[in-house]
Amino acid sequence: MSTSQQSGEIYEPFLHSGQIIPAFNLPGADGMPHGPWDYKQREHLILLFIQGITDNESRGLLRAFAKRYRDFRQEDCAILAVSPDPVIVNLEAQETLQLPFALLSNPDGSVIRKYTLWDATKHTCKPAIVLADRYNALYQQWIANSEATLPAIDELLESLRYLNKLCTP
Repeated sequence: MSTSQQSGEIYEPFLHSGQIIPAFNLPGADGMPHGPWDYKQREHLILLFIQGITDNESRGLLRAFAKRYRDFRQEDCAILAVSPDPVIVNLEAQETLQLPFALLSNPDGSVIRKYTLWDATKHTCKPAIVLADRYNALYQQWIANSEATLPAIDELLESLRYLNKLCTP
């Protein structure tokens, strides 16, 4: 089980390769709850943690993943994006950006802080990508200072191709 360490108001995640990722259910822009267990034993999962939907870098990252969504689906991978914004703000972004994947809302940071650095005082997080296999075990995790320094989509797709070779029944 993952634990979070509190240092003042900064929370740091403690996830290890092979560990089952923390379960959660968060509201999506569609009003329905979504979580990693919805995909267990069927698909790999990428969790995108963005700084906020009003941030231009975050919107750019979401657009890039939306544009390449078909490539992820071909690798049997689902995507869930998580923002610290309220559902209503995410709803506007989901429609404007025409995202083919769920954009989840976590304003209190309770889920975000299990996966990336969360500053509760400033209500901000470090952007992160979590790649879990179809059994919800952590395969790789990246935490960055900005969305621009996260790994390239082609690198993620290569990781998925390798993961598919490992997980083929």
